[in-house]
Amino acid sequence: MIANLICNSPDSYLFAEVTMSDYHIRRATVDDFDRVMAIGDVYGGIDYLRHRYHRFMDDPNAQSYVYVVGEEIVGFCTPFLVDDGLTFLVRGSRVKKDFQGQGVYGRLMKHVYAEYKDVDSIKYDAMTTNNCNFEAKKDSLRKTHTEISRKNFLNYHFKMEDIQPLTPPTDINLEEVNSSAMMSLFEDNITREKLFPGDKIIIDWVPLRLLLSNMKYILAPSSLALQSRGDNTHVSLLTVGTPIPCEMGIRYSIDVFGSDASVLRHHIIRHMEYLRSLTQKAVVIQIITAFELGNNGDDIVKSLGVPPFDFPMTEMIYFEKSFR
Repeated sequence: MIANLICNSPDSYLFAEVTMSDYHIRRATVDDFDRVMAIGDVYGGIDYLRHRYHRFMDDPNAQSYVYVVGEEIVGFCTPFLVDDGLTFLVRGSRVKKDFQGQGVYGRLMKHVYAEYKDVDSIKYDAMTTNNCNFEAKKDSLRKTHTEISRKNFLNYHFKMEDIQPLTPPTDINLEEVNSSAMMSLFEDNITREKLFPGDKIIIDWVPLRLLLSNMKYILAPSSLALQSRGDNTHVSLLTVGTPIPCEMGIRYSIDVFGSDASVLRHHIIRHMEYLRSLTQKAVVIQIITAFELGNNGDDIVKSLGVPPFDFPMTEMIYFEKSFR
């Protein structure tokens, strides 16, 4: 449910002496923004909630909740219903550092599940996590969830002004993809099988079925989606870049679909130049690829002058279970 937490040791948490019986859980409101932000960044400088909070509040598919101790908001999460109501997933989960390890998150989730237990449309409970969180929780996860897929996760942190401008290649035709073109990909049997195994697409850690109702999560207004055709007929590689401001600058997630390594470099260059149009300052680029691409993504990025970045997260793992 927490997609991309940085690995932390339990020893790093400070536990407060609190009377945990003095709490209540309620729906979050727009007015809670500052107190929810005061919980702190739980994603190691790449937290997206500050820039997505109001969007979460306005989304009819979402209901956010806060865990309140006395007058202090110490926990937050936002359950979403996606896939035309078939799938339940939670985003933005967090617990204030001094309250971690005291059952806050467990009680919050118990309350949330009770709120949704009578929604008949829900069939699936989906989540993504990283290899660090998986290793810490693998025994319990394997008892409750089914692993659906894994992907390589690459991460880079640098300043765009330190990277020389790149010239996009002219010998490869990269087509920008809008919502209509994306739906065409979903509807083409050959392309769908090649790009979207299991009829799922994971965008910026959010797993989604190939449905028009999910398009607002697949293509954000500031996203750049590109496709290329290996045989001039069917799309062999699709990439979707999603930018979002964060404490470390701009986090730019590049989700890669397909395994055509011959054009991956061209896609990455185009995304890098798009990112340059957004900022000259610090960026975090995250590239998520199928294992079939091996080290191609990392080799390409480093060849463009991007320095290596020591980061413990190397895989994204997608799980699913029955909601009931």
